[in-house]
Amino acid sequence: MMNPKETGRFIAEKRREKNMTQEQLAQRLGVSNKTVSKWENGRNMPDYSVVEQLCRELDMTVRELLEGKALSGLGEQDEDKYQFLQYKLEQTEKKLDQLTSRKDWSVSFGGLGLGCALATVISYVNWQSIGWAILHGVLGWIYVIYYLIAY
Repeated sequence: MMNPKETGRFIAEKRREKNMTQEQLAQRLGVSNKTVSKWENGRNMPDYSVVEQLCRELDMTVRELLEGKALSGLGEQDEDKYQFLQYKLEQTEKKLDQLTSRKDWSVSFGGLGLGCALATVISYVNWQSIGWAILHGVLGWIYVIYYLIAY
């Protein structure tokens, strides 16, 4: 598993070996120096769109970047591409996790709840009966519960 702190420390070490500032590395990669600083402090990982170029600039393999340390005998191109694809997969999985987080469920649940309340109000306005309004509200919440269980 990747350790952002170790990876960041390794990026900083390799950058210093090249006698580059964060600003110089950032310019070569087309990112901000704050982005490089976040990598080196372990607060963020490099986006896959700059990983290959970062590795070229710092003379390291993708696997070394992911491991956060120099590895001997792993300069093979196939291994490097495999590790790069693994990194892309991990980034994609993280983004999917963010998209399907509890926040999404709370927004959906809130929207459905608002719909139930709106159905209750519309029912009351149309039939001028609190009984019908309550019935429609209850049926709406039954649908919300069904939706949460089914999906």
